[in-house]
Amino acid sequence: MTNRYYNKSVNPKNGTQKMATNHNLDIYSPYKAAHHTDKMEDFRAGRHPVPLQVQMIISDLCNHNCSFCSYRMEGYTSNQNFGEWDAVKKMVNNNPNRMIPYEKCIEIIDDCADMGVKAIQFTGGGEPTVHPKHKELFQHTIDKGLELALVSNGTTLREGVPEILAQGSWVRFSVDAGNAKSYSEIREVPESFFQKTIDNIKKVVEVRNKTNSNLVIGVGFVVCRENWKELYEAAKIFSELGVDNMRISAAFTSDEFEYHADYYEEARDLAAKTKEDFDSPQLKVFNLFGDRVEDLIQSSPDYDFCPYMHLNVYIGGDQKVYSCCNTAYNRHGERGTIHDKSFKEFWFSQEKEDSYNAFKPRACERCMFNNKNRFVNYLIKDNPGHLNYI
Repeated sequence: MTNRYYNKSVNPKNGTQKMATNHNLDIYSPYKAAHHTDKMEDFRAGRHPVPLQVQMIISDLCNHNCSFCSYRMEGYTSNQNFGEWDAVKKMVNNNPNRMIPYEKCIEIIDDCADMGVKAIQFTGGGEPTVHPKHKELFQHTIDKGLELALVSNGTTLREGVPEILAQGSWVRFSVDAGNAKSYSEIREVPESFFQKTIDNIKKVVEVRNKTNSNLVIGVGFVVCRENWKELYEAAKIFSELGVDNMRISAAFTSDEFEYHADYYEEARDLAAKTKEDFDSPQLKVFNLFGDRVEDLIQSSPDYDFCPYMHLNVYIGGDQKVYSCCNTAYNRHGERGTIHDKSFKEFWFSQEKEDSYNAFKPRACERCMFNNKNRFVNYLIKDNPGHLNYI
């Protein structure tokens, strides 16, 4: 699909259009793989490396019901294995009370440490802090010498959790609104949850500052039909919280780019203005809105090898291993189960080798990791050509 908005941003000072420069951003750079030369050598030799990161969905149950949640969105491929279905294949429950048992979580974390995995990210699926043992799991991750990251809506924050997070690498709170009314409507929660989340973010910032830790604290804003006009308002709030960054992204839906088409230009311009006015050494604004929409426009990948799935493994609340967050709870992305075996046993099994070798990236309907995968595919080529003409 050819689109006139493709990979463009607007300079709010003079209205001129310029090519997006988001790929130069540091923590969201698609070029990090270049630093992991051992993994690149494994790829060149045809070996499957031990992953750098494991993302764990310890809970499919969520205390919010966001309108843009791909796992709960009707018609989206990520709810194939997620919800509960009746005999005529109609979803009857899009918020299953399904969690990885505590003992199994400990086993996975221990396996990661033994295998040489570097980091664990607790994410959704559901809300990680709904798991009754999330505090203990966060601490166990730290105790095993693994880097800790968390993606959370921030509503539930048990006593002592900020102190554990302060020992971690980063946390991103999903806020996605600029006021309590909008927050409530988008997430189907009481309006009081907005201020509760803001207060909990402040707690984490306070503990981080008091302990002089290196924890990076971010807030996420997923642009959708209901909230795009609040980007600037939200940034103003975030700039006063003491967080390190704001990540502007775009909702992924089964309608692809058409979902955003009616407001895309205005939202793109507002995202650019938000970055222009609020980006500073104190608050880094990562404007990934255009990149995410570009991923929707591009649709299926144009390469035959997906290195991302080897470096960043996704374990669902159903104890199945998936190729990425885009294909989590999607039959195409399902690579195997660890319900009856350990993660370590699965990773070094012939079953896993065969499953990963059989994966066809071009069969994915969309991908938000195209730039990462293309870069690694370039790095591991035997002879890309003209290497001395830099």
